[in-house]
Amino acid sequence: MHRDKYDLQPPEPKPTMSERFSSAYGNLRSALLGSNLKGRKHGGAVAEGNIFTDEATLTAFKEKKEEGELKPKSVDLIRVANREAHHTSDYTLPNLIVRRGQEFDITIQFERNYLKSEDEIMLKFVTGARPQQSKGTVIPVVSEETTDPNGWGYKIVLDNGKYVTLRVRSSANAIMGRYQLFIDTVHKRQKDGPEKYRYKHPDDIYMIFNPWCKDDLVYIDDEVKRQEYVLNPTGRIWLGSVGRYCVRPWNFAQFDEVCLVAALALLDKSELGDAARSNPILITRAIGKSITANERDAGVMTGNWSGKYDDGVAPYTWNGSAVILEEYLKKRKGVKFGQCWNFSAVATTLLRALGIPTRCVTCFKSAHDSDFSSALDSHWSSENKPKTNMDDSLWDYHVWNESWFKRPDLPSGHDGWQAFDPTPQECNEGVFTCGPASVKAIKEGELYLGYEAKFLFAEVNADRINWEVDREGNMVAFQMDKHIGGRCISTKAAGTISREDITSEYKYKDDSSDAKKVLEMASRTTFRRDPAVTPFSKDDMEFRFQGDSQKSGDLNVTLKFKNDSSAGRVVDVCIGMVTAFYTGVPCADLKETVNTIVTEPSAEGDCSLLLKCSEFINTQDGDAHVNVYATAKVRETGQRFAARESFWLEKPTLDVKTEGSAEKGKPFDIVIKIVNTLGVPLINGVINAEGPGISRVTGVKTKKSIAPGEELRETVKMTGKFVGRVEIIVNFHCKQISDVCGVGLIEIVEPK
Repeated sequence: MHRDKYDLQPPEPKPTMSERFSSAYGNLRSALLGSNLKGRKHGGAVAEGNIFTDEATLTAFKEKKEEGELKPKSVDLIRVANREAHHTSDYTLPNLIVRRGQEFDITIQFERNYLKSEDEIMLKFVTGARPQQSKGTVIPVVSEETTDPNGWGYKIVLDNGKYVTLRVRSSANAIMGRYQLFIDTVHKRQKDGPEKYRYKHPDDIYMIFNPWCKDDLVYIDDEVKRQEYVLNPTGRIWLGSVGRYCVRPWNFAQFDEVCLVAALALLDKSELGDAARSNPILITRAIGKSITANERDAGVMTGNWSGKYDDGVAPYTWNGSAVILEEYLKKRKGVKFGQCWNFSAVATTLLRALGIPTRCVTCFKSAHDSDFSSALDSHWSSENKPKTNMDDSLWDYHVWNESWFKRPDLPSGHDGWQAFDPTPQECNEGVFTCGPASVKAIKEGELYLGYEAKFLFAEVNADRINWEVDREGNMVAFQMDKHIGGRCISTKAAGTISREDITSEYKYKDDSSDAKKVLEMASRTTFRRDPAVTPFSKDDMEFRFQGDSQKSGDLNVTLKFKNDSSAGRVVDVCIGMVTAFYTGVPCADLKETVNTIVTEPSAEGDCSLLLKCSEFINTQDGDAHVNVYATAKVRETGQRFAARESFWLEKPTLDVKTEGSAEKGKPFDIVIKIVNTLGVPLINGVINAEGPGISRVTGVKTKKSIAPGEELRETVKMTGKFVGRVEIIVNFHCKQISDVCGVGLIEIVEPK
């Protein structure tokens, strides 16, 4: 996956692994960046040569052989031991992959004995499109006795004549990416002056971030968190609604070869400068804005929230990131289709592949398309009906990311989790991007601290203004719903499969003195001005809206009210149900009841509406759910009440059964058991399954429909490519419902 390379050694009969990879990556990189950018900057978009090797004048370029030359015969990068020490053994890319700021060993076999008093060894690590020592992309590495103890250096740990082992230490702020290794030797005791020789290693070395190194900005002082947020190839993402969570297992597969390739290709496409690739802040921002494909930015995935996915793959069909990134690299355009949680999962994969601790975060009741300069608006007609085409966006849930690193660019105290959103809806600085913003800055209302902290703050601190709209379009604000946004902010707990509620990391408790101070500060920063709510002549009716979704899929909602006055009241009530997507956008009307109810003094009343599962499940899209609105208006006083709530069905159960172990490279069976808990049959079901290092199984159609209360078993064959204990992730979807998921464990062992 690399730049063009120049032959510094006699040609081999066959190209090396890196050379084969280089050709494919060079073509990919040219296609991503474009080929006619000459004149834009020196070297164009893609350098047409390696400046370092072109300008080198050592004797590797000469045919003359000098007797005094110290020539490497072979170089052993000791891949297995080094990768194990650097926690990179699981990467399927066979090259040496090391983490910056940590030592690794190299053994050199010379053609003659190494003489410490007469020979000098210098390593040169070369990276970037146009390597130059002045840019820090050609790094000379000499004996650490003469170097900065915090920089690059090496020491000789074994001198056995022709065999010399060097222990190399890289800088904790080294540039992340792919390196070429050159070994320069100087023999000083020659009559005609020092005799020099240069050796170029045929394979590339990859340098990534190091959460185990205290001097690296991404250092995280918790081994359980490192195992979870850097090394865990699978995870959980929470979808659904408050109180009705839907857990989506995900195969991040960050060690798959294609994921590291894609991460570096996207950084190339972003044209992030070589020197900037040492900075996790800029890396995270570049990856974050490269995920979503839109009219302005050609990202990894094309978003689609319409429920119509005929010309692509439905978002709920995906189980993992690797297949998405593989398709993107092949087609070089946005993969169809994704939604916010897919985007977040892919971003997690890319950044974990680069060594940055990263996780998916779900915010329920998330205010989208807002910068906190105003509250969200809901509109109602004088006849108690919703005017949804005028409403602002409140998503049932929204998934973004957090990455862990220090923030030397911000005031003290802002290190740690940094939030960024790969599904940005606003154009900032000419591109669609959002973050990384310090989570602490979001909690404290410090919206002047970049990047785009105000948008993330708005997502977790939404209020809603309810407006009555007359037939001429005049509006009167009659109700403010405080603190409706930012509920149950969730992520996967480190070391378990449980949900961790991190709401307190984003906001103080509602109506606390700290929360009020933060909201006042944020309002000043965004110049927020909320409209005055018109008072009623009397406010003597209490309203309470509640509902419950049954396991069968039936939905029952009730608006209860109490008359606290000494006079009777006539209340006009409207309750309606619509199918909607998780973005809050309605699809179709389902059912409605309109009633006029007389309530005696100090008496209570209610109005209910029941929706059977069979009345809607076959008319909506599989990833839709039911939104309910309830409004009431008191004729005598003009008092009004409005409420909206979303109800998600409880998913049928799906279990994955395995034999416990299977031999590497040999097919094994998994048994998938689905129990239909809904009150309608599930028709035309489809199963997809995959896992880290496990062959993917897609588009398996169930043999028959599943009747209410019925159990269906399906057996599929899979194959493990690597030894180890892995999770198998299975999802089931049909016309009636999606996101029915289960996970099984399998131990892949060496063949007997």
